[in-house]
Amino acid sequence: MSVAESEADSIPEPQLPARPRFPDPPRVGYQRPRPVEDPAERFLSRRGIGGKDAGNMGKAMGVGTALVGSIVGGVILGWLADTYLIKAATPYGLIGGFILGTFSGFANLIKLTNDLNK
Repeated sequence: MSVAESEADSIPEPQLPARPRFPDPPRVGYQRPRPVEDPAERFLSRRGIGGKDAGNMGKAMGVGTALVGSIVGGVILGWLADTYLIKAATPYGLIGGFILGTFSGFANLIKLTNDLNK
């Protein structure tokens, strides 16, 4: 036996420390959250507003948009008529489109407000 072999036999094997045991994972349960009540809905239900009144509120909000949309649509159509049909330097198509758009906008406004009052 050589000296290297005798030294290898005399050196003990290193021992690894024991691994700590981890705790079991926690048991997690799921509880479905309750829906949060909408404050606007609660306010409207207290006032007795809902159903038909809520639909009318939406129509009333669209009245202004309908008026402005009619005027803008008339102006755009008048401008297109000036640009591609009349081909003159006069803005008669634009002015006519504005007037027709305004009339149609107010006619639409009257029709929508009469529908709201039924």
